Amino acid sequence: MEIRINGKIAMLKKGTSFEFVAENRLFSGSDGYTLSITFPLRHCRNNLDIFGHINRADVIAGKVIFDCEIRDRNFYKFGSITITEINDAEVKTQFLEGRSEQNFDVTFDDVFINELDLGGPTETTDSTPDKAWDPFINNMKCVALPWVNDYSGNIQNLADFHPEERNPDGTLKSHSYYSWNADCRGRSWQPYLLYITKKICEAVGYSADFSKWEEKEEYKYLLVCNTLPYAWDTAGFARALPHWTVAEFFEKLELFLGGEFTIDHRGKSVEFAFTDATLLATQPVQLDKVVDEHTVEVTVDDDKCEYQEAQNLVYKECDHEMWKFYSCDWFIKAWQKGAVRYATMRELLSANRWLATWNGSTSRGSNRDKLLYAEDVDAYFIVRSLSKTLVEKRDGWMPNRYQYKMELRPVNLFGGRIVDDSEDADEVEIEFVPAWVDETEDKYGRCLFLSFSGYDENDSTGTSWSRDPYQRKEEIDNTLYQPFAFQSLAGGERNKKAEYYDRIYVGWWDGAQMPNGKLPHPYVEDIEIAEDWSNFMNIHFSLRINHTTLNRRRTVYSINTRQKTTFKFLSDNIPNPRAVFFIKGKKYLCEKMTATFTENGMSQLIKGVFYPIVG
Repeated sequence: MEIRINGKIAMLKKGTSFEFVAENRLFSGSDGYTLSITFPLRHCRNNLDIFGHINRADVIAGKVIFDCEIRDRNFYKFGSITITEINDAEVKTQFLEGRSEQNFDVTFDDVFINELDLGGPTETTDSTPDKAWDPFINNMKCVALPWVNDYSGNIQNLADFHPEERNPDGTLKSHSYYSWNADCRGRSWQPYLLYITKKICEAVGYSADFSKWEEKEEYKYLLVCNTLPYAWDTAGFARALPHWTVAEFFEKLELFLGGEFTIDHRGKSVEFAFTDATLLATQPVQLDKVVDEHTVEVTVDDDKCEYQEAQNLVYKECDHEMWKFYSCDWFIKAWQKGAVRYATMRELLSANRWLATWNGSTSRGSNRDKLLYAEDVDAYFIVRSLSKTLVEKRDGWMPNRYQYKMELRPVNLFGGRIVDDSEDADEVEIEFVPAWVDETEDKYGRCLFLSFSGYDENDSTGTSWSRDPYQRKEEIDNTLYQPFAFQSLAGGERNKKAEYYDRIYVGWWDGAQMPNGKLPHPYVEDIEIAEDWSNFMNIHFSLRINHTTLNRRRTVYSINTRQKTTFKFLSDNIPNPRAVFFIKGKKYLCEKMTATFTENGMSQLIKGVFYPIVG
């Protein structure tokens, strides 16, 4: 066996041994690492050349990291080695590779994404609504879709629709078009998630390979809906992002995309791949040389198993008006036994279309007050009143007659992926959450809504202006502006989070618009129902995590978490722990494998912890 540290051959302490642990990152988030490796220093010139220059007083306070290679026949690992203890006689270290090395590095732990320079929009004076809403004109950088400020009720990026005009003889005089509303003095822009992620990499000096992400159109058009009003004069994209570190951003984004970012701090590069594609491309392993001795632990509960796919996956709860419709597992549980079920969405619409404009009359057998379900889209619906119009004013004791405009509202589309129904089940929260899209006035239709989570006005970036543009004008006129450096010093050391949003709101927008004169909005639901309930449209991208058949975060492998099995087997190398293992005629998923190394190399006897794959 050969160990090279910073390119130099290191000598192991005679008679020493260490264990190398190869973990499946779906369990622990780690890859490969060793337990303590001891290298002698006294009378060992090789190791003194490597470690002798270390200031031992500083070793205790900080992390000392070296490049390291371990070679032994078919075994090869390249990563980092870190000092854990050192004295005159010897140095104790730990080797880390892959995700273990990435987790250890603190390069991104004190860099916040909303404090980076991520640029902003470059709007031209002739930016018409059609151009501002077209992602291709802006090179997939950003768009300026209309949105409602939930605090003020004002529609930002508001545009008016002008229908086509025809001459008296019926010939076309002018095409339909949109123009900016007179109250829209400027635009506020929403960046694409892919663009922002690239800009974050660029801002920290890392190259990015997101080709796997770009290959999938449904992921390419994910839009970051976090936006600040134009009147606030904070056009930089970073200011609307949460106060997350760069490390947190990538960690949370992995969970949302169902993928993995490989961050090479040594080469300053970031690469992305989807987890399901990576696992499906991993060749299965047949373990033939299994030692007869093995153990099986059968437990009543599975709290010792940290397999990610065995945990409930939920979106982080939001406090906006639509969230009670977006995520309501409790309601489905309470009402689903009495749900009216249909084989297809078209059957559901056909049977209930008359409710789209309800005249207020009672009707026996009406589904107006029931939970509806369409099997082909695996979605539940309720009927929701949007508005009412007086159609007959009556005198005397008879109530006036109204006509109601009703909406067929999908419910619980963004409920959790529940694999454990117990009350104390572990939950993993996704902090990239579906944006709030809701009804506005009839002439505008559905629109993006945004509400702010709060902001520390004493942060280092300066004054947080009023949301009211007229009040803000008064504040500006009566305020002595101070440069940012002065504001930072005067504000003192910051303790609170400086953020307008505490999560990232996402939607999907490829620029395709319905020519109905309404305002465009990003898609969050995968079912778009016509106003008159005559038809529906399937959006080919879904933010759902609870769809039984089309779930884009479907579990790649289901395991029996209550049957932990330990096998010992003989091998010349450590197999890939992320592979599917065939052992004694059954399929298993590996949690981790451990091999013992001495100065003579790796022992062929390897111990592995496995769980049987079910389904």
